This record gives sequence, C-alpha cells and structure tokens, in this order.
Amino acid sequence: MNKQSKTLINIGSSVSFAVSLLSGCHTSQQTNIDTADVNQVVAESKAELVLENQSYDQVFESARDVLVDYRFGINRVDASRGVLTSHPKRSVGVVSPWDREQSTMNQEWEDFANQQERIVRIEFERLNVETDISNSLSERESVVVHVAVLVNRVHRPNWRIESESVRLSTHARSRDSGGQLEPRAFRETIGRDVELEVRIMDEIKTRLHSSEG
Repeated sequence: MNKQSKTLINIGSSVSFAVSLLSGCHTSQQTNIDTADVNQVVAESKAELVLENQSYDQVFESARDVLVDYRFGINRVDASRGVLTSHPKRSVGVVSPWDREQSTMNQEWEDFANQQERIVRIEFERLNVETDISNSLSERESVVVHVAVLVNRVHRPNWRIESESVRLSTHARSRDSGGQLEPRAFRETIGRDVELEVRIMDEIKTRLHSSEG
C-alpha cells in the first residue's frame, strides 16, 4: 500500500468517525429555541446594531449586499416596512469551502453530518430623522438593525439507504389518519446562529464605513 492510499484511508476513517460522533451527540453551538416563529426570535434577539447619522436606504442596501456576499438567495425585500429576509440556504460544511456562514469548526462538521439550512431575517427601525442642510433631499438618521439567523435541520424519516449507491435509496411512505401520504421530509428549527448574526452586523457596518471613505 503506497503513501497516498494510506492518506486517503486515514482521511476517510476520520470523516466516518466524525460523522458518527456528531450524529450520536448532536451537539451544537447554536442557541436553542422552543419556537419556529422567526418574528418572535427577532423580537427577543440581542443581535442589534445601532447606526447613527446614516442614510436609511444605504443601510438597507448594504444589508442586502452582505446577504448576497454570503450567497443567500433574497426572499422578501420590503424597505418601507423595514424587513429583509433570505431563502433557506443549505451547506455541507467542511466539503463546501466556498460557504462562509460557519464560524467554528464544530459548525463545519455539524453541517456536514446533518442536512441543515439557515434563514436570515433583518429588521430595520428608523429613529431621529434629520435633514442634511447641504442637501435638502438627503436625510440622515439613526437606524437600528436587528439580525436573526435561524438554523433548520431537515429530517427524512424511513429513508432506506441502498449500500450499492445512495441514488438508489428509497423512502417508506406512511399515511396519516385521513389516509393522506405523509411528507418525505420535515424541518425542525434547532436554534439561532448567534455567531453569524454578529458577523453579518459587523460586515454591514464595515460596508457602510467603506462607502463613506
């Protein structure tokens, strides 16, 4: 057995061990919550950024640009109501190095061992609107930005894995009391990704400062 083969075997053994460990423990760096209501999560969130003497439109656009940089698909864009949301984004952790949402190696392995999605919701609150004397059309104000990132875990019960090829795997389908087929998969909100919330806020602030300079 050559050195390259041994290296590949060692890597495969390490990955298998990590997957089995994570699957058994299901430990997480996320903050656990008891509800999937994103509005309630935002209301209770401590992830808050206060920006003074800013243009509301510029703050909103900077936040949207940050989500795009993270490769999140934009879902709701409602500047008048101060709401910006993303579509669910899946990542497979360590084997997708182009994804930037993980903040720790534990998160990298957990996303690899489980099918997980992140959803971002950003809310904007306008305060103290003042008109810039040098430009009557320019309004400077204080803007409070609330960021919440929810982590959903996708469960696929009764999945029959085919050892020959994963593509040949099937699902056993059961029916509910009304005779309807139950869904192949369901999502469970397992917590908030507080680290990503803070990073998103930092990048919004950095982007605003760069535009001013």
